[in-house]
Amino acid sequence: MLMDSLFSDPWTSSFNKILCRQGFVIAKSTRLQGLVLLVYTQMKHVMHLRDIEAQYTKTGLGGMWGNKGAVSIRFNIYGCSVCLVNCHLTAHEHLLADRINDYNTIIKQHVYHVGETTNILYHDYVFWIGDLNFRTDHPQDDSPTSEQIVETLNKVEKDKYTSLLKHDQLLAVMDTGEAFSEFVEPEIRFPPTYKFSVGGDEYDVKRKPSWTDRILYKVITNNYENVTLRADLLSYNHMPHYTVSDHKPVVAMYSIKIRNGFTRSVVAEAPRARSGIRMRSAIVMPSTTDEVATGAVPFVSSDGEGTNVVAVDTTDSSLANVQSTEEEVQAFSNYTEKTVEFAAISGIWYIGDADFRTQCTLSPDVEIHPNDWIGIYDANFHSLDDFIAYEYLARVSLPHAPTTAGQPRTITLSFPVGSGVRTPGFYRFIYFSQPNHDVRSVLGMSEPFEVSSKEDRLVAIDPCEQASGSSSPGRSKPSTATTDIFTDFTGLDVAKLSRHFSNDLSID
Repeated sequence: MLMDSLFSDPWTSSFNKILCRQGFVIAKSTRLQGLVLLVYTQMKHVMHLRDIEAQYTKTGLGGMWGNKGAVSIRFNIYGCSVCLVNCHLTAHEHLLADRINDYNTIIKQHVYHVGETTNILYHDYVFWIGDLNFRTDHPQDDSPTSEQIVETLNKVEKDKYTSLLKHDQLLAVMDTGEAFSEFVEPEIRFPPTYKFSVGGDEYDVKRKPSWTDRILYKVITNNYENVTLRADLLSYNHMPHYTVSDHKPVVAMYSIKIRNGFTRSVVAEAPRARSGIRMRSAIVMPSTTDEVATGAVPFVSSDGEGTNVVAVDTTDSSLANVQSTEEEVQAFSNYTEKTVEFAAISGIWYIGDADFRTQCTLSPDVEIHPNDWIGIYDANFHSLDDFIAYEYLARVSLPHAPTTAGQPRTITLSFPVGSGVRTPGFYRFIYFSQPNHDVRSVLGMSEPFEVSSKEDRLVAIDPCEQASGSSSPGRSKPSTATTDIFTDFTGLDVAKLSRHFSNDLSID
């Protein structure tokens, strides 16, 4: 725990190596000792995340220790509320009552600051995952040994575990209403995930084989008029090849229905400045403002032993061959897409400049809070928590002329010396609305801009060099404000580029 407080924990590092290379960023992460919950999103969805908040509850040693308990993250995406819960409940077959109590304690203590979703169960979509620790529980007069259960499993026809699941404690308490009765679990078509010999695929008969690792979900289908929300299961399975734990992780994929996702610019139609450098992971603005909001918002949990993973694909209704209607959009009439749009930054921010200025335009529905802030991020940032520097909006916004009610407001931002970055490279601004310390929303993100040293320009181009049609080595293409041709950086000293993403430049 001490090492993980100083460095990134191994679970986060492992998933980052895969997901961040595919254009995902961490929207939020939270941890309670061995419990970790990571929420990733595709870059194109970042600006549609609202009211992000995390909570935790300790249930170990009567609520004093975090070896057992739960962590959760809630957020809104395209107007729908989502809550993700990762838990590690009380162990051992005979402590069923304690697991039930753990569940009710978590439900009671996880309180959020967002309007009508103060409770886990109030959200449109809830996914509850983790080591729930429910065991197989047979009648005392007919209780098989662990060896007998393993023998029975070896004889079970593939994917058919109905006879054993009749003794599953979790399904029993869901039926009686004692715990998790609000949730649904897809049909289990994989063998018990606990307990295995570490490093192998054989059951450890010191414990009865049980389905301890589960993924449940809940949908409020009719929370809005004329719109029926749904979560469609794509897969629910275990990972038998994973052998470094005595658990086998479980993985689920869902497609959830959200509102029609599109964003209209709050700035009058104006030409956007094109960047002279193409970055593999940088945001690509859609060619149309009516782009359908599709993509993945996966979240990952770990209890330090095994890992449960859910990937949630947020799919617009039109992709499900359901005709979108005006009534459907109006059903979300209480939802407004609050946005902040940064002006294109065509100039270079030189390190040590006394006053770097840019502008941003706020949609009419944006309410400015005292804690609103603007973060400065690497252009290819991997987490919303990885800001390099930040300034509160109140400190960098200059007075602006009053605007007519219902009209966008354009604010000039002035960043003084000391608020910038110290390393040449490419960066971007992100605007966060933060009504209180616990909740934040991403309202806007700028395109990448350059920060350079006055003594050593990041890119030096000889205007006398003429480019050939074959882009032969040693020659440079002229760069102008009106051309769409990307600069040829042949011979560029890459060591002078930003240490964060010099290897991610895709040079044409």
